[in-house]
Amino acid sequence: MPTKILSALVVASALTALSFPAAAEITAAVKGACKTDYKRYCGAYAINDPGLRKCMDQVGKNLSQRCVKTLVDSGEVTKARATQRWKHTLD
Repeated sequence: MPTKILSALVVASALTALSFPAAAEITAAVKGACKTDYKRYCGAYAINDPGLRKCMDQVGKNLSQRCVKTLVDSGEVTKARATQRWKHTLD
């Protein structure tokens, strides 16, 4: 399997494994919006590593505005969590 395809599958699987409180399944929009953030901050975590979820929550304040907005819009994260804990401004 080509490395590029394998890498995309790993990222998609890792984001799917990332389950915020209201999440049943991570949407394609979230995968696209948060791909760079996952790689930048939590790429060291394997797909099934319980530390992945914790890592993404801990770096929430550093996540891109695009990622956070998409997480909130899709119901993966509450607006209160994004604005109070992560200190993001959402319009």
